Amino acid sequence: PIAYHSCRNGEFEMTTNSPNNSFVQDGKLYLVPTLTSDVIGKAAVLDGFTYNITGCTAVNVTTGCGAVSNLTAGTVINPVMSARISTKNSHHIQYGKVEVVAKLPVGDWIWPSIWMLPVTDTYGAWPASGEIDIMQSRGNPPEYPAQ
Repeated sequence: PIAYHSCRNGEFEMTTNSPNNSFVQDGKLYLVPTLTSDVIGKAAVLDGFTYNITGCTAVNVTTGCGAVSNLTAGTVINPVMSARISTKNSHHIQYGKVEVVAKLPVGDWIWPSIWMLPVTDTYGAWPASGEIDIMQSRGNPPEYPAQ
């Protein structure tokens, strides 16, 4: 899996290449959200810690591959870790059918999605060159009051 820090939409999660967040078991791919505090502790998420993502492939490695918590500045390290898989440098399609079978999680702070992104950024970086959303969902069921 290719993993990189996710800060496109100010999400609460960051993506990692940790086997805690992505793995294959019984022929199925699992992308699993976990709490950052389970790795670095709750105090570190809130103040005085620099977290650098191992295996990061962000365009700007200096700003896209880490986070700093600072209580005075009001910055926290993303409290949720998850995974992002990309085939950008290995597979692409021009015409055809894409079929996905997926089981979606339920819970706060979760925004599972399956996108098709262009191989090249002809019109500029995301989102200028477009995307096709195969699926996007909030992690809460319809009866959730904020839905």
